[in-house]
Order: sequence, then structure tokens, then C-alpha cells
Amino acid sequence: MIGLTSLFDIARSALTTSQQALAVTGHNVANVNTPGYSRQEAVLTERPPLDGQPGMAGTGVMATSIRRYTDQFINRQLTTVQQNLGRLSVSREELFRLQNLFGDSNNQGIAARMNDFFRGLQDVSTNPGELAARSVLLANARQLASSVNQVSSDLVVARQSLNFQVRQTVTEINSLSNQIAELNSQIIRAEVAGQNANDLRDQRELTLNELATRIDITTVESDTGALTVFAARGQVLVESGSVRQLTAVEDPDNDGLFSIGYSTGGTRPLSIDALISNGRLRSLLDVRDTTVRDLETSFDQLAATLANAVNIIHRQGYGLDGSTGRDFFGPVAVTTRAVTANQGAAAISGGAITSNELLTFHDYEIRFSSATAYSIVDATTGATIRGNYTGTAITAPSVDNPLSIVTGTNDTLMVTVDGVVSGTITLAGTASPGLSYTSGTALAQEVQGKINGDVTLQAAGKTVAVTYDTTTGRLIITSNDTTSSSDVNVTGGTARTALGLIAGTGTAASGTYASPTTLAFDGLSVTLSGAAAAGDVFEVDSYGHAARDLAVVLTNPSSVAASSTRTGIPGNNTNLLSLVALQHQRFASLDDGTLHDAYRAVAAELGVAAQAADREQEAKEILKDQIETLRAQVSGVSLDEELVNLIKFQRGFEAASRLIRITDEMFQTLLSIKP
Repeated sequence: MIGLTSLFDIARSALTTSQQALAVTGHNVANVNTPGYSRQEAVLTERPPLDGQPGMAGTGVMATSIRRYTDQFINRQLTTVQQNLGRLSVSREELFRLQNLFGDSNNQGIAARMNDFFRGLQDVSTNPGELAARSVLLANARQLASSVNQVSSDLVVARQSLNFQVRQTVTEINSLSNQIAELNSQIIRAEVAGQNANDLRDQRELTLNELATRIDITTVESDTGALTVFAARGQVLVESGSVRQLTAVEDPDNDGLFSIGYSTGGTRPLSIDALISNGRLRSLLDVRDTTVRDLETSFDQLAATLANAVNIIHRQGYGLDGSTGRDFFGPVAVTTRAVTANQGAAAISGGAITSNELLTFHDYEIRFSSATAYSIVDATTGATIRGNYTGTAITAPSVDNPLSIVTGTNDTLMVTVDGVVSGTITLAGTASPGLSYTSGTALAQEVQGKINGDVTLQAAGKTVAVTYDTTTGRLIITSNDTTSSSDVNVTGGTARTALGLIAGTGTAASGTYASPTTLAFDGLSVTLSGAAAAGDVFEVDSYGHAARDLAVVLTNPSSVAASSTRTGIPGNNTNLLSLVALQHQRFASLDDGTLHDAYRAVAAELGVAAQAADREQEAKEILKDQIETLRAQVSGVSLDEELVNLIKFQRGFEAASRLIRITDEMFQTLLSIKP
């Protein structure tokens, strides 16, 4: 039988439980607008009953726990969409910012300046003797060069800004990782002590989503309640209360820009750039190292192609002052670099242009498979270069100064093409004073025709292409074979001296290295010296920093080479017409497009990428809103529902209070009974 004291206990448990439930409900109401908060509920159950007659009697109510309403599947979806939004927000913002560099919307971009330049060339071709038109041409050319220089400078600034953001993001990732580790420790202590760490778990979930916007993550929860956070495809970032810090490490192979380092316990952190797949950090690396670098490459190749093509033609003409052989723009130059990871002591130097007409403006790599074996690869196409023989400079053949081939005196050659030795090759000539060749082009055609007509070479299927470079005055014989055995050498003949083919440089696609070695290929040459090691790589190109360095070196309007002959001055405009025609010429270095095509392609590609990022971000924002709506249905606080709960638990509290009063009255009644 239950006594009056038991009624007091039952009433007390009801009061306490109602008060606890009211506190939880009030906590929900207070956090209705708190980001990341999950609705909580006091879980009520009966207290253990007591044995009695006629049966077990209840002893009241108690709150066994405070339940947190959450759905882990929805939370994981939200974390994933946060990663995507972090990546896309950076892509969209930075791509639209890069678009502003072009300045074409207000007619101040490179396209407008290029039109002005070719318009100036056209005006000079119309009035070749007019100094005013020549002055305007030089002014337009300087404006074009300045616009290209400015874009190059802006791209450098953009990369530096992105690089700063990379370091800042790494710092933020480390800070958030530390917060998660601290919350892990607090959750473990609370739950081991039997407490519900609901608010701590909400804070950890919110911090986790903040981390997800910066880098791709996955998580695993242990039995103790601690989260292990993995980043960059499986690298442990947080484990219980410990953190592995990321570092921003300067990468000498990437212009000293920051690489993301991950400590593995060694002396040097592991670079995880390639492992990061999502978040702000992935986008920052992509825009910095791919988008901006590709833009720099495109503008460098455009500037190098423009300067080289204009200079080749301009050097062949004559100015009003009789000058010839002068560059209009600053000449292109060879850029070389040894990869930092090289183990050998070999160095690369002596970069020079051997044939402006053969320049491809591709990237090349000289790769060593052993200390003495190398191969030269066109990194742009992935193929090995074609072997060649680059001659030394000779006096340019002309009408006034022809090169004469005298039969029986200087008319034979012997060559080796891809390992096949030719017979004696005889060039077309006559008896003294000889057959006159009045242009380098005619001479190259004769040499090429006779080499390719050799019976032995024809039987082996070997052919060559012969070029005379008007800028450097050299004959270059190039094999048409594209395999690693491609090679050309001039081994004998009486015409070698006259043609500059006796002390030239033969370079095979792959060969044996002995220090020092000069390698000439695709219009450029470099010199390697020192001991190489297997795996060493040396990078070469002829367009590096061309946009930054583009400049008009011609200062005197009278030196603009409009005429094709000295005797044609000033009325001859043939050379200027050739320069004007460059506007519509297609260049292999620009993917077989014109100068304008190349520029428009770069601008269009960037615009398409920006619009795609914008659309994708908008789609992810919609997805995020949908997921947050689903989360709100599970974890969100409903004020209407909480108001009902407040009234319900208030009534319960009032009823418990009434029970105490009634029990007290009963107790007083017993006490008032007189014996």
C-alpha cells in the first residue's frame, strides 16, 4: 500500500520532470534562429514501481535523457554540398574577375589595340613615303605592346592574390581543425560521464560544415563520440583530440608559389595538391595553377607569335633611311629551367634562336634515362622532336650578291638521315662562275629536292625538309621521321663550306650525352654541361614572358621597312603589304588560327567557364536550400509546437503542485486527529 510520503515523492518527481521539460522547451525557443541548432526533447519515462497490494504501485516520472533530433544522412548531404559551394564560389568570383582584364566591353582591350596596329600598317602601305602615318603606326604598336604588358602584369597580380588566399585558407583549415579536436575532447568527457553533449555536437557539426567549404572531407565517428576527419582523399586531419596541421610550402618548381604540405613524420611535408578534390582550396589551386597559368601561356604565345612574324618580314624590307635587317618588336628569347628534383649536377645554358621561321612556341623537355642517354620531347604534343642539322650563318643570297654553285667545285653533299647514309648528292650548278642562287628559299628548295631524290634514301623511305632562315642566315635540314631514331647529319661533300654545313650542329631526337653538348631543335638551341643523372629533366621554350617583355624597339619612323628593295624607296610598299597580310595569316603556334582568332578563343573560353561556374553554383545553391529544408523538418524548431509543449508542461507542473497541496492537506488531517 502506498503511503502519503510516496505521494509527496510522486508529486516531486512530476514537478522536477516538468521543470526539466520546460527548460528544454525554453532552450529550443531561445535557439530558434541559431545556425546549426538541432531541436531537443526531454525523454520521459516511469520510475521503477514498488511491490504492493493488490499490485505494483507507480512511483512517478523521470527524464532519462535529452534527445537531439538529427538525421546523419541529411547532414552528410549538407556537408557535401558545402564542399561544392566552396569550390564553385571561388571559381565564379575569380573567373568573372579575370574576365575584366580583357577590357573589350569598353573597346580598350587588346583586340581594339590590335585592330589599330594593323590599321596603321594599312595606312603606311597606302602612303609609304608619309612620315606622319609611320609615326602613328609606331604609336599604335606601342599602345598594343602596353596593353599586352598590362594584361601580363595583371595576371601576375592575380596569381599572387590567389596565392595569398591559398595560405589564408590553410590557416583557416588548421583553426577549424583545432576547434573540432577541442569539441571532440569535450564531447568525450561529457558522454563518458553520462551526459548528452547535444549542444557540443551541434557546434561540431557547424564547424565541420565550415571546414567542408574549404577542403573535401569525410568523417568517421567512434564509440566514444569523437569524429575522425579525413581530408584530401584519406589524409587524417583530426583524430579524437589531436590535429595534423597543413602547411603552405613554397614550391620552387611553381615560381615559388605555395603548395599544400601534409606532415607524414618525415623531414619534408608531403605535397597533397593533387589529392585535394573539392572546396575553396581546390578551386584556388585550379584557378591559380591552371586557369591563370593557361592565360599567361596563351598571351605569351600570342605576343611571341606576333613579334616573331612581324620581325621576320620587317627585317627583309627597307626603310626610308635605307636601313634593313632591323627588328620592329623586341626579339623572342629562349627560356630554360632545370627541374628542382634533378639529382645530377648538369646545368642548362646558352639558350639561343637558330631559326625564327622554325619556332613552334611549344614547351620542350630534355629527359635523361641514364647519365649518358637523353631524349628531347615536345611536351605540348607529347612526341619526340624531329632530328635536324642546323648550319652556320652564311651571307644571305640576293640578286646583288648571289650564292654560286660551280659544277665539280662546290656542288656535292653526303648526308645521313635516320641512320641511312646517302649516296653522293649533286646540286644543280654550272661551270665557273657557276649557277647563281639569288634567294635563300631557292637554295633550300634545291638542297631539299636533291636530298629527297637520292636513290638510297628513297629506297629506305627517308625524307627531309630544308629551311633557310632569313633572320639568322642558316640552312636547317630536318628529318621528317617523328620517332626517337630521327636524326640528320651532313657527313661530306664539296658544297658544305659554301652552304654553312661543315661546322653546324646535328641533334637527334634521342642520343648519347657527353658534357658539354649543344642541342639544336625547332629553331632554338641550348647547351648542357656537367654530369647528368637518370630522371633529370630540363625544360625549354621560346615564348616565356613574351607578353611581359613585348616592346617596340624601332624608334625612327623612317626606319619602318615598307619597301621590298632599296631601289624601290619610297613608293614600294610590298614589304608593308606582307605585314598587313599577317592579320589574316594562320599560325601553327596558335592552333592554326589567326592572331585575332587566338585572342577571341582565349576570351571566349574564359567567358564560357565563368558562365558554367555561375550556373553550377546557382544549381548547388538550390540543392543546398532543399537540403536545409529537409534538415529543418527533422532538426528545426517549430515555435507553434514548442508553444504547445510549454502549455502542456506548465499544466503538468500545476497538476503536480496541486497533488502536493492535496497530499499536504491529507497529512494535516491525520495530524489533527486527537487520540
